[in-house]
Amino acid sequence: MTTITTKEDFNTLLQDKQAVLFLFFDWSGQAHSSLRVFTEWELEWRASHPAASVGFYRLDPDRCTDSWNWIVEHAHGDEGMDAGFGSVPWLRQGKGIGFVRFAAKAGKVKLSQLTDEYFGSATAA
Repeated sequence: MTTITTKEDFNTLLQDKQAVLFLFFDWSGQAHSSLRVFTEWELEWRASHPAASVGFYRLDPDRCTDSWNWIVEHAHGDEGMDAGFGSVPWLRQGKGIGFVRFAAKAGKVKLSQLTDEYFGSATAA
């Protein structure tokens, strides 16, 4: 997982053909729980999809403030990304194509199902 710390890192995410983004807020217990689930899931998913061309990113918007405009623009109403639950949006070249508000609640199986659904089999390089 690539940790986004600069505007350049964030722009790289937005240009990635297929990406999964984990939104982390250090002040949130739910985000910490979700980070554990997301990290374990990423390792398992990559192991089962070794040829997949999918980028995995972690963003703490409180530390990379250049991302806030994008988050506000792509928030999902009351189910918004800025609630601190450890949200996961799926992106195709910077455009949101899917969203889970609380990764820990969704679980690894659901994260895998959605990734395969949004990116096809995701096994091609």
